[in-house]
Amino acid sequence: MTRNSTTSQGEAQQTRRRFITAAGAAGATAFAGCIGDSSGGSGTQTITLAVSSGDGELIKRLLKNHVESEVGVTTETTVLPNANLFEKLSTMFQSEKATYDIVAMDDPWMPQFARHLAPIRDHVDSLPTDQIIQQTLDIGTWPTPGEAVPPNAQDAEPELKALCAVGNSHIFVVNERLYSEVGEDLPETWEDVFRAGQKISEQVDGAEGYAMRGKSGNPIMSSYFSVGMSMAGNMFDENWGYDWADDSGVEAASFFVNDLGSISPDGVASFDNSQVLSGLADGSIAAAPQWPSGTSLLLNEDKATEYENITFLPIPEGEKRAAPVQGNWLLGINSYADSETKSAAGDVLQSFVSKQAQDQYVDLGGVPFRHDTFEENMDAQPWFEALYGSLQNAKPRPRTPLWSEIETAQGQPLNAALVDNMSVEEAMTEAESQIESILDENGY
Repeated sequence: MTRNSTTSQGEAQQTRRRFITAAGAAGATAFAGCIGDSSGGSGTQTITLAVSSGDGELIKRLLKNHVESEVGVTTETTVLPNANLFEKLSTMFQSEKATYDIVAMDDPWMPQFARHLAPIRDHVDSLPTDQIIQQTLDIGTWPTPGEAVPPNAQDAEPELKALCAVGNSHIFVVNERLYSEVGEDLPETWEDVFRAGQKISEQVDGAEGYAMRGKSGNPIMSSYFSVGMSMAGNMFDENWGYDWADDSGVEAASFFVNDLGSISPDGVASFDNSQVLSGLADGSIAAAPQWPSGTSLLLNEDKATEYENITFLPIPEGEKRAAPVQGNWLLGINSYADSETKSAAGDVLQSFVSKQAQDQYVDLGGVPFRHDTFEENMDAQPWFEALYGSLQNAKPRPRTPLWSEIETAQGQPLNAALVDNMSVEEAMTEAESQIESILDENGY
């Protein structure tokens, strides 16, 4: 269905703040011409940013190519590896400093950093909320609507604290040649994946029907989360009760470990993403979930022998729903910056999410988060249509600063079940015990 892609009024005209800023800048320039400019510069305000490597390079280029001239500021962007960025932000916020005015965050960091971020609507005059995909607004809202809330945020009113910068979600990669070879249509459900995968594993030499990231901890949870959420529902109830040890949770885990595991390559319990991508590229694996960033290898005809046979789909549905893993990068305003800086930072973000900026972002190779940007640029990437479908059904990982501990506590028993060191029932009971201990120790 095509949505109304009319540009919002806030994007079609200059904001009141920009008009005042421009007028003030003109007056200041005239005055400086009389007395001389001791700084030797233009007097343009500088906004500092910290972003992650990879997508952050594209953000930096968009700021220079479009946002600076649109807003009338200078931007200084520091690009850091993810681990270094997290460490820098943690130290800065603990010290209540404004080393960076705008910060990029992987969405699982939001529960830890949200209290240090200024409310977006206090500093952004208008937002094209009719065009920004709702899931990307929800994940930037704290506390997150519809999700269990940590104890220290129980009494907080939900506020938009960050805007999406990278509209990531899992998509599903399928080898059409292998599916056609066994007479199967492209899959819409996880049961379709298993049925077709069985045929491929049994009938096609040198190919398996599926592959997961089976390595213990984060890798296996990255593969399992969509299956569990689509078949068993949310991992936690609204009071942080663990919901994956009941019958539906065990059934979902059994499907993942036993059914999908049976159509995966030998040794899949040690697989991380590089092995999955290699198998998709050479045709030894018929299907697997991927982040959009993983598609670059698959679309390189010099490196992927199955280049012409690869297609991209939304993540399959389970019995309850479709539940692709959401993985957005967000941009927020440092609450410790002064009011003038926060106002200018708000203008930067308003320009960044505008249709004009996002069309340029796509040209640079960026991952969009607006309906109209997807709809009008669907041919820009062969996976855009799949991502657009997945992103509108995407589910965030549980909104707690404890997520890294929780996914390890869930991922280790799942991996143990995958290598037959324990039964699926034992694995989910063990995960429940470990996770409840983590939550209890932290006052949940």
